[in-house]
Amino acid sequence: MNGAQTVANADAYWRRYYAERFRFGLATEDILAVLMQIPPIDSWADLGSGSESMLWAIALRACRFVAVDADPQRLEILRQFAARGRPRGVHATALRLCGRTDSNAFEMRCRSLSAVVRADCLAQSLPADPHLIPGSFELITQFGLLGLCRDAEHFTTSFTHLHFLLTPGGWTAGANWVARDSRGRVELTEQLYRNAATRAGVNLLLLKKITSADPDFPAVWIYLGQTRRTPLCPPPPNLHRRVS
Repeated sequence: MNGAQTVANADAYWRRYYAERFRFGLATEDILAVLMQIPPIDSWADLGSGSESMLWAIALRACRFVAVDADPQRLEILRQFAARGRPRGVHATALRLCGRTDSNAFEMRCRSLSAVVRADCLAQSLPADPHLIPGSFELITQFGLLGLCRDAEHFTTSFTHLHFLLTPGGWTAGANWVARDSRGRVELTEQLYRNAATRAGVNLLLLKKITSADPDFPAVWIYLGQTRRTPLCPPPPNLHRRVS
């Protein structure tokens, strides 16, 4: 990955944050509340998805979504979990928080996973893939991805080129955790987000920093936005790169 490393490997991260007990006070409930503000959509891409997309899917109303991550192990955990279609304890709590009381609410969201794509979303360009067509998604999300950027320019460039996947007027939402050990990670600030959003043609409807009870990540930046109906500029010719 062209950025800092995640805090733990795939299995350890899955057990620590997405096992049986919903851990209140880590801003997860705040993220879910923000995602519930997004209207029903057809297409959603979760970038740097890791294994956790099904948690965020609970708050959304998306017909189909594509999970994109550089780690094949995380994608395999997600794929197998969605195939089973059974919520763990953390998901059961999220279903209650989001008012998703239908008996098949979680299974329906699991069935909406249409593809998993292995790609480094922080690289200079995305791979040429039929599931990653510029302008084809009504929503893109990222949770923790951009916080792994090296510096402000890497953050702004990544934020911009990833949003070319959105249809004009599409939605964007995400969260990035402020690490206590910030070595190799960009410093997240309000101005950084606003500069990146301006360059990407995104109107930020919400941007806030929330205190977290996680001693390793004491704060979280959460945002919600919508792209302009008319893009400021067309996607660059190297938005996608060829892979052998």
